[in-house]
Amino acid sequence: MSRGLKLYYDFMSQPSRALYIFLSINKVPFERCPVALSKLEHKTPDYKKKVNRYGKVPCIVQQEFRLAESVAIFRYLCREHRVSPFWYPEDTVRQARIDEYLSWQHLNIRADVSLYFFHVWLNPLLGKEVDADKTDRLLQRLEKGLNYFERALLRNGNQPFLTGDSISIADLSAACEIEQAKIAGYDPCSGRPHLNAWLNAVRDFTNPYYDEAHKYVYRLTPKHISTPAVLDED
Repeated sequence: MSRGLKLYYDFMSQPSRALYIFLSINKVPFERCPVALSKLEHKTPDYKKKVNRYGKVPCIVQQEFRLAESVAIFRYLCREHRVSPFWYPEDTVRQARIDEYLSWQHLNIRADVSLYFFHVWLNPLLGKEVDADKTDRLLQRLEKGLNYFERALLRNGNQPFLTGDSISIADLSAACEIEQAKIAGYDPCSGRPHLNAWLNAVRDFTNPYYDEAHKYVYRLTPKHISTPAVLDED
């Protein structure tokens, strides 16, 4: 039972998108509770008191139970709901591989993309100067991380998904992180055919919810980077 499950999210947040897609594709009933990060709605005293004490998205609420941090939420949902077992299998070895990636991601792919995104795209919106040398350093870090992702984690295309032949929460989380780079004018798929094939596989498996969650990413992506033509009903 969903017990009145609420998801607090913003589609500009990578883990928010991942959880929205996960709940939707698995047909877990939930109430959509959008939070406007641009208006700092996640930092209000009321939000911190009633939703997420850390002042972040995403967060789920079920009656008096509140849970933050996307990885913890993923694991909780997989235990509590009848989702397809490949997302987070009971097999301890496969589960450990998923956990390994999700633990690694925070200081690697997530940080690689986020640092570049914040410096190149967000700083100008905040009236902050974009330092050219720092941009170059962050770009080198991003490219190194993505090259490693394709070469080592996807095994140069010899493995369709991060932990084997089936999609998992690791793939969904990673895909939503990597998509964010496009907004900053960087195409993560350029020159990386295996990463491109993997990203398309994740999108195809989880559509139409993947495109729904990424509509703002597609809208904000510069025209020189190819994105799907998605009807925006807003």
